[in-house]
Amino acid sequence: MAHRIRRREILGGVLGSSLAARLIPPFAAGVERVAAAEVVEPSDGIYSRAADGTYSVPSELKNFWKKTSPLNLVNAAEIGFNPERWQGDTSRVIFHKGKYHCWVIDFSNGRSPGLTNDPSQDWSIYGPLVKDHSTALYMTSEDTYHWTAIDYVPLGRPGMFDDRDRLQVNVFHHLGKFYMFYEGCTSNVAKYGQARAGIGCVVAEDPAGPWEYASDDLILRASSDGGKSFDSWIITNPRHVRLDGKWLMYYKGLQGVGIPTKNGVAIAESITGPYRRYEGNPILNGHGHFCWRYKHGMLMIPHHDEWIHWSEDGIHFAPIFRGTEEIFRFGSLYIPNDPLFGTPVATDSGTRFWGFDNPLVNPGEIPMRLDVVRMEWGFGETDPPRA
Repeated sequence: MAHRIRRREILGGVLGSSLAARLIPPFAAGVERVAAAEVVEPSDGIYSRAADGTYSVPSELKNFWKKTSPLNLVNAAEIGFNPERWQGDTSRVIFHKGKYHCWVIDFSNGRSPGLTNDPSQDWSIYGPLVKDHSTALYMTSEDTYHWTAIDYVPLGRPGMFDDRDRLQVNVFHHLGKFYMFYEGCTSNVAKYGQARAGIGCVVAEDPAGPWEYASDDLILRASSDGGKSFDSWIITNPRHVRLDGKWLMYYKGLQGVGIPTKNGVAIAESITGPYRRYEGNPILNGHGHFCWRYKHGMLMIPHHDEWIHWSEDGIHFAPIFRGTEEIFRFGSLYIPNDPLFGTPVATDSGTRFWGFDNPLVNPGEIPMRLDVVRMEWGFGETDPPRA
């Protein structure tokens, strides 16, 4: 049985105790503080654990390594890209018509309406509120090293669940269309109950858009149970895999200020839903996540204490490895054989990948700043590359 630790220690273990104390409040507005419960938690962050003897981890999932280099955004000055601001939470990378496509949160022009003021802090140091576009910056590359910022994802229609921002954008390809899932921030609090409305979806024929609503309704809302569930306040960070013919949408849930975030899953037969929450939620601890299919199962990085996990059914997980220097945070990869990542260019994924890491560059400081760096990452080599 995994060693167990107290819940209040988890986020501090990931980000440092001083930063952990500040991480949730910036996104809180009008929410009563809830004292962290004095309960024990699994040190590997797994609540939905695969039973011993029910799974087989591929033997090459060891000897993990990571190398990073600065992001080369060739038109950074032209678009006003400010590397001293918060950039992070890169989407999965899509390959389409000879180019790679990616989306990233960028606070160069100001902060998201989803980053609201906590009464005890002045969060305006993150910049003014962005009003004319979302904070999701769309960029492309032909060689994976030189990137061009194209534009910000447009806002939703006035009064809709995403007319103030589209946060935590994740895009994937399926049967000739591109689906963008995200957290919608709205001005229509009267209709949606709060500014951070829930998870929405738009669809396009091309990664550059134009994007049209898959539905005028949210794909998933926070649980309406009076604050009892892990996702009863806010849900965000949608990420998908397709497994056994079903769509599994993993998401991060927040229950209240000061309570560490957890990951749940909702399942659907169709890509746009309806999605139904797994009754055993939450399945993992963590703050966001990246996941993808690999061989007869899937890999999950829940961004909890630098763990990577394995699952064969998408519900029950087994810990594989923990490493501060080897496991990326809040980042993403390009998987060359997975059709969700665009036109497949390989018959198997291999064990070497590239993508983006989002390191925290000023631990313990405010304003907190994440950076986007290009990353090479892999596993299974007896003499892995050195950072």
